[in-house]
Amino acid sequence: MCMLLLRRGSPLSLAPALLTLALGCGRGEPAAPAPTAQAELGRIERIVVATGTIEPVKEVEVRPRIPGIIEHILVEANDVVEEGQLLVEIERDLLESQAAEAKAGLEEARVQLRFARSELARARKLVESGARSPQHLEDMQSRSDQAEARTARAEAALRTISTQLSYARVLSPLAGRVLDVHIEEGSAVSPVTAVTGGTLLLSLAATDSLHLDGLVDENEVARVAVGQPARIRTEAFPERAFGGRVREIAPLGERIQNVTYFRVEIEVTDPELDVLRPRMSGDADIVTEVVEDALLVPETALHYRGDEVFVLGRNGETPAQERPVRIGIVDGNRVQVLEGLAAGDVVVLQ
Repeated sequence: MCMLLLRRGSPLSLAPALLTLALGCGRGEPAAPAPTAQAELGRIERIVVATGTIEPVKEVEVRPRIPGIIEHILVEANDVVEEGQLLVEIERDLLESQAAEAKAGLEEARVQLRFARSELARARKLVESGARSPQHLEDMQSRSDQAEARTARAEAALRTISTQLSYARVLSPLAGRVLDVHIEEGSAVSPVTAVTGGTLLLSLAATDSLHLDGLVDENEVARVAVGQPARIRTEAFPERAFGGRVREIAPLGERIQNVTYFRVEIEVTDPELDVLRPRMSGDADIVTEVVEDALLVPETALHYRGDEVFVLGRNGETPAQERPVRIGIVDGNRVQVLEGLAAGDVVVLQ
């Protein structure tokens, strides 16, 4: 930095010299040396990214088996439920009265059956003693058979009503999480046997097994194979990665906005998968290749001239020179160099 101090009354003849000095002070200082890095050995991974959502392996829609009015809803969205847990209750008053009537009908049929069997036994004795004709025995046998049939029908009717009565208590078909509740208390519902398929009560998802349903670009899907490890990241937990592995690769691609993608399922193998929720957005970094002793340089060391890739490198005290290189895996800001450099070589960064 230069400073010029002029006193009052300084001779005018000094002006040219001062101007020259001032111009000299305005010249820039020597440029700082460009940053450098050293090529070194290290571990690098080839990553293929699958973008999608967290999905349950099993998801069910719960619909009633009988018509009626919703009396109680015992769960809310996002509740964790066990298999067989009571979810919803449908009014039971009418069914309970029908069950009581069917039970009374069964008791009446059994009384009639006991009487018919007694009459049949008496008829056999009378026929054997010759007091009554064989026709009388046949009539008593017919009455006994009819009483047995009425009893069987009454038993079947009671079982039907009892089964319908049990359907008034809607139980969870699996252990998992409630995704959504679609009805309110007091709502009228139709059974699953209706033409419309019945009223949707709840949506449930099994959360003991989750996977990321993702899409992979067609240019990279050839590198992906079943069983490869993956790291799953979600928007809800941006600082955390969940372990996973590739479980399935769709054989048929999907055309989306003129680009072909292949659907890939990545199973969540992390022991703490219970913090994940179905429908969360996420990405999976699929590790398709690992090189333990790769020669690595920063990506900013690369220069491009058409199809040629080179670095400005030096070895020892020699000046930096252009050195063509062949690169392999690119992982973020690191690049694997296959040819053109050796460990310890220094490269100039951009």
